Amino acid sequence: MARDDILSKIKAAEAEAKAAVQRALEEKEKKIAAATTEAVNLVKSAETDAQDYYDKSVAKAEADVKAKKQSIIQSGAKNVSSMSGSASTKLDKAVEYLMKEFMGLLHA
Repeated sequence: MARDDILSKIKAAEAEAKAAVQRALEEKEKKIAAATTEAVNLVKSAETDAQDYYDKSVAKAEADVKAKKQSIIQSGAKNVSSMSGSASTKLDKAVEYLMKEFMGLLHA
């Protein structure tokens, strides 16, 4: 084999190696871009899921608070009604007692 043939084969091998390295670098860049895009999409999806979970949790908490508030208001209304009736009865008795005491003082 002649020296020119050997040099020619070496140059061809170098060019082929250089092309393979270039293809590998391009493939690397494509994979990095694809992975970055996928990561961005995953983050967006996770953010959307987190926001949905937050919204549902807040809505449930608000509903629970509203139900508890209604329960407290109804309980308070029952207590007020009960106390009002009891106070009315006691007021009549108190007025009657005071009238007796007053009449007793007038006749004393």
